Amino acid sequence: MGEDKKGKRKKWPIVVIVILAVLIGGVSAAWSFAQSKLNKISRNETKETVKPEDEYFETNEEEEDDSHETMNPDDLKWPEGGDIMENKDIMNIMLIGQDKRPGENRARSDSMMILTVNKRDQKVKITSLMRDMYLQIPGYSDNRINASYAFGGMKLLDATVEKNFLVKIDGNVEVDFDGFQKVFDKIGGVDIDINAKEASHLKEQGFTGLSEGKVHMNGELALAYSRIRKVGNNDFERTQRQRNVMLSAFQKVKSLGLPELTKMVDTLFPYITTDLTNNEIISLVYNVFRFHPDKIEDNRIPLDNAYESAWIRKMLVMVPDLPKNREALQTIIFGDSSKAE
Repeated sequence: MGEDKKGKRKKWPIVVIVILAVLIGGVSAAWSFAQSKLNKISRNETKETVKPEDEYFETNEEEEDDSHETMNPDDLKWPEGGDIMENKDIMNIMLIGQDKRPGENRARSDSMMILTVNKRDQKVKITSLMRDMYLQIPGYSDNRINASYAFGGMKLLDATVEKNFLVKIDGNVEVDFDGFQKVFDKIGGVDIDINAKEASHLKEQGFTGLSEGKVHMNGELALAYSRIRKVGNNDFERTQRQRNVMLSAFQKVKSLGLPELTKMVDTLFPYITTDLTNNEIISLVYNVFRFHPDKIEDNRIPLDNAYESAWIRKMLVMVPDLPKNREALQTIIFGDSSKAE
């Protein structure tokens, strides 16, 4: 009996080693599998930039009118800069939707949202940046914020946000409209509540059988809905529609099983461009789904009553009250500013 017990005791280390080896092998295989999938994502953002001497301004088709003040860009007084706020427990990812026409290397960004993942508070937030905001663009003349992306891609867009709002952008994820449609088709579409005016507008675009209430949207319809601009309060409601679509997609993806997700990424990842590493993506996704957020807080910059519509360089733009909006965005992202590091 004593010898049997001794024999068993001698075998235990071997059993533990075997179990650990299997576990490590499984983790290694899973890690390799994840890396192989993530390598399908493009990291080759077009590097062509617009030289400062070749910068341009997209003027409005309509004539200037008296309903909005005409401003001289040289008369604008921008607040002084300061330290860029960041925190090791908070990750800010710029989500970029771009409208690239055939033959174009880069277009202006059609939608810009900051996805904030707070590991400390286990919260996820999404904040739209309205594309007609008139801001300082490093190395260029002041212009709409979406011009920064057209002139210098992700890096210049991030630098523009950091210069004006003093918040750190940690990475970027971009998808064009073809990819957008395929994303929503692959996840089986989303359900969105629409109002009567939105339904009427979409029917005029050729989408039949729509009425006020909950509508199941495939990729084509979701894209058309998110791009509606001349219904309701112009770009304000447009950015809200974009957030509605993003939040609905997030909830839908959360409900998918691993086999469905595995099949989905093979189709979707080639349509995505990012400057994040594979490890950063894994960390980001892990934290987002670890929190199990039932509700993602959504916001918009500029705030209501914290901007002025004006004609500048024949463009109808939104001139933000930068101190107010800077403080608001910092509060959205960091909460108590003393927590920023």
